[in-house]
Amino acid sequence: MNNNAILTLQVLNSNTFTMDKLKNFLSGDKRKFERDIQKLIGLNKKAFDYLKIDARGQYDDSFNFSLCLKSSEYSGVVPIRSAGTGLICGYLKVVGRYGEDIAGVLPLLKGEDFTPNFDNTMLIGPDMSVAPPKYIECAKYVDKYVQADRFHWQKFSNKKITQTKPRNTDWVTYSLKSYNPNNVFKYPNSINELTTEHSEWAALKYVLSLATSELRASTTPKSIKLHYADIIKRLEHTYFRDDLQIIDHINVHSSDPIIIKELKATANLILKNTSDIRCAWRVDYSRFFECYVQYIFAQLAYKRGARVFNNPHFGISGQKPAWALKYLEPDLVMIKDSEQVVVEAKYKSHMYNCDSNSTELHDAFREDFHQVLAYSSFNSVQQKRTIIAYPYKEFKYYVTTVHSSLNECENKAFLIGLPISKAAIINVVDSLNKILY
Repeated sequence: MNNNAILTLQVLNSNTFTMDKLKNFLSGDKRKFERDIQKLIGLNKKAFDYLKIDARGQYDDSFNFSLCLKSSEYSGVVPIRSAGTGLICGYLKVVGRYGEDIAGVLPLLKGEDFTPNFDNTMLIGPDMSVAPPKYIECAKYVDKYVQADRFHWQKFSNKKITQTKPRNTDWVTYSLKSYNPNNVFKYPNSINELTTEHSEWAALKYVLSLATSELRASTTPKSIKLHYADIIKRLEHTYFRDDLQIIDHINVHSSDPIIIKELKATANLILKNTSDIRCAWRVDYSRFFECYVQYIFAQLAYKRGARVFNNPHFGISGQKPAWALKYLEPDLVMIKDSEQVVVEAKYKSHMYNCDSNSTELHDAFREDFHQVLAYSSFNSVQQKRTIIAYPYKEFKYYVTTVHSSLNECENKAFLIGLPISKAAIINVVDSLNKILY
């Protein structure tokens, strides 16, 4: 595919596309440029909505008309239809904004699911530059497979054996062989045996073989390969690739244990992605950053002997309208003795704009600040502490204190910038330990 047919945008950012950048997506008639952009927006509304992109045409200071796209927290790829023909002529690709080391950090977040979300009603081609990062699904599959393997999932499996007494006997087979006197007391019986080596586990092993192959591929980041090298080596001794039966789907049953349901769901994503059909996909970077912050504070809590509660629910009861909240949910609360720290993770650019004073930045921060102060109100101590964490290229922090004029209560709020990098985690935890304690 021609690279000019791919529009690129960063997560939580905006970009303006002029006529030159959009030439592959328009009718080619410069006189219809404004009309073409409006038509382009209308034709691709479903694709833009999928990635939560705000699309609009606008004039610049020189009265030149262009397409302005403002992205959300989602990265991913959607097909774009031409304003000239109405046919798919290219793609919009949204990528991470802050240089995040998602490949290095991903293996650390074993309890979370960051497999891409797919929409098979919007097809894309097999072009590798717009294909979803398949290693994400495969890494999560290996993690879940290891957990499921420890569960020793057993099911009844029908087994054919020869016995000296009839029991669920295959009489057709017996009649064909019993003419020989030596086979008169050899009955081909079927028995139901409770075993871990049943057909459904064999299907999961087949998907495991696909996942390990992908994790060893040249397109997989080196950090992922190194992390899973020993695990893959151990798992590959548990099956023979030539004996595995090829499948294209695994049924999920309501009676399956939870870990098996999760494993099967990820398996079906991998199986779907092995076909020639590709479709629109997205990954929630805000959720990724939230889980990364939770991981960092889990390391800090371990170091301090504290406890961490991720996404606790503060229930809301009583009479309320239909649109009212049912509960409040901070990203995490860290508790040690009578001390409590409330933390909110925000995948926003605030730390990159510390010297700016725009109305947009001010309003967005006020919302974040009010939110974390509301969460901390449930702490009964007078000296409260709260944290708002933003992504940044290095560790950076500001400390502000909110004083109450009505009582002696105060809230010390930390605004912290965190690098999204596996290599930086140890230093980040040490830095947090110094400023908080």
